[in-house]
Parts: sequence; C-alpha cells; structure tokens
Amino acid sequence: MIARLAATFLACALPLAGDLGASVRAQDTAGILTGTVRDSATGRPVSYALIIVVGREQQVFAGESGRFTLSGLGGGSVTLRIQQIGYRPARITVSTTGRPGSASQPLAITLARQAVVLPEVVVRGSVCTGVEELADEAEGGSILDEAFKNAERLLAVERSYPFRVAFQRATTILDSVRQRTGGWIDTVHYDSRSLTGYRKGRVLPLNPPRGRTESARYFTTSDLAREEFRKSHCFWYAGQDSSVDGFPGYRIDFAPRLDIKGVDWAGSFLIDTLTMRLLKSEARMVNLPPRGTTFTAAVCTVFYNPIAPTLVQEFQAACIHSHRTTPPRVVVERWLLIRSTFLGRTPVDTTSP
Repeated sequence: MIARLAATFLACALPLAGDLGASVRAQDTAGILTGTVRDSATGRPVSYALIIVVGREQQVFAGESGRFTLSGLGGGSVTLRIQQIGYRPARITVSTTGRPGSASQPLAITLARQAVVLPEVVVRGSVCTGVEELADEAEGGSILDEAFKNAERLLAVERSYPFRVAFQRATTILDSVRQRTGGWIDTVHYDSRSLTGYRKGRVLPLNPPRGRTESARYFTTSDLAREEFRKSHCFWYAGQDSSVDGFPGYRIDFAPRLDIKGVDWAGSFLIDTLTMRLLKSEARMVNLPPRGTTFTAAVCTVFYNPIAPTLVQEFQAACIHSHRTTPPRVVVERWLLIRSTFLGRTPVDTTSP
C-alpha cells in the first residue's frame, strides 16, 4: 500500500537542438554506454542523477561520483534524458551501430542549475492545470516540475532496483463515536515487483467482497510519474507549508479532473524549500458514491526519509478509513519501516559502476 532494472556498439553522441546544459564526447564502446554527469558551473560530479532511455523502461542512477553505466542499447539511435532535482533537465541523442568496437572515452554530460519558479498560489476552483499546461513551466524550473522529478525518481527505483520492505503496522478499530473496540500489531511485507500503480477507475475493486472490510488500491507518490495519473489530475501550487517540524516546504495540491466521476484520489505534496526533495504526501479518497462500497472516507499521510541526498524512501505513514458496516467502524493504521533490502544492485552505490 505504502508506497510503493547490456554486446558492443560504436556510438556518436550529439546534443539535441535547443537542449541546455548537455555536452558529450564521441563514444565507441563494447556494448556498454558509460559516462559521467557533472555540474556545468563547478565541474563537480552530480551524484545520483537519473539517466533515462526515452521510450524504454530503462533507467539508471549515477553513483556518488557522477558515473553511470547503461547496457543492452543495441544498434540504432537512442535518446537519453538526464535529470536531477535542482537542475535543468538535458537530452542527448546517441547513434549506435551495434558493431563491436574498441574502447574510448565515456560520455561527458553537464547539467546546469536552475532557479525554482513559484507559480501563483491557486485555490481550487474552476482553474485546472494539467500535464500539458505544465510542459513549458517544467523546462523553466517550476516547483511543480521538482515534484514530478521526485516522483519519477521513486518510480525508477521501483522499476529498475527491485526491493523488499517490511513495515510494523499498528491497527486500531474504533466505533462510530471513536471509542476503541479492538486492534493488533503485525508486520507487513511487500516486494516492489508486485506494485501495479494507479489505474483510473480502479481505486476500489469492481466486485467488493461481501461480509469483509473492503480494501482499496492506495495512492503512492510514484503514481505522480505515471502518465495515466498525470493526464487525469490537476495540479496547483498552494504556497508555503510548515507542517513538518524543522523543514519549511512548498505545498502542491492535486485532484482529479472535473470529468473524472469515479472514485479517485486528491491530496498534496510537500517539497523541502532548501533541497527540493519530497518530505510528505497526503491523499484522500474522493467521489465516493452513496452505494456500492463500504467506504465512507479514507486518507493516508506518508513521510519520507532520504537514502541519498536527492532520493527518498517512504518510512512512516498514518492511514484512516471509515466503513459503512454493521456496526459502523473506523480503522486507524500506523506504519513504520523496519527493514528495506534491495534484491540486486542499489541506487545508492558509492563505488564506480
């Protein structure tokens, strides 16, 4: 619920017209594309930059030294997108022949820092900003783009760095007047390879079980990076927020578009004003019908801890959901991360790839 990887070729890398902050040297390797990402102003490595092969579910994080390795690219032309929180994203095109070749210099990629633009504060009404409207703002350094970067990095970990986690879950059952009627403590395990992500219209099961408490497909922050979620929701900059002690943040609200009538998620994200990393997310169930479900309300708040300077992991959550049962009841769950294990390579290796 919470929360929620290559043969030889000759290559020549060229910056795409109009892209800023990307420079590359000719590449001729034995089937593996390597390179280093650096800050364009200081020349220092950009640790944990995300390198994405556009059009493929293939991505890799640079190490602490800024170095990365991509494999299995084959022949032809591929486009790489390189992004990091606080930097202008860059694209490069790499033309490959797929033939064996001698080793040569790795790619040298530079990213330029960019100031974050704070849009006008919007209170939800008739205004709806979707992904299409955010396209130009994203290249300009909008705080909304920083939220998308955080989500895309979380999704990259789920897809390319499989992991297992264990949470201690404390469950409390309350009656209609919020008196405790029961509860338990258990341990919940899940594998990132089992995560399916957001599906429009499938927040609740189509055929809820009779005689049992209904379960929902809960929102996770990585859903923000999924095209299906982004195209069906609106986003607003909602101003500064100090709800996380010691970490002033920028708040971004989201809600389903007005034409989405089924059960869905609305909520907010909190981005640290200094580091631009994700601090907290909250989602609540909306568009609940009067019949066909036991749910009358559901909300889940998740807190994040850094596992690298610009990469976070869910570590604590509180979820409350109310049900139309006999007798009516409220379920309160508190989750605490107790173990996280990557099943192969990790995104936070400090050794050269």
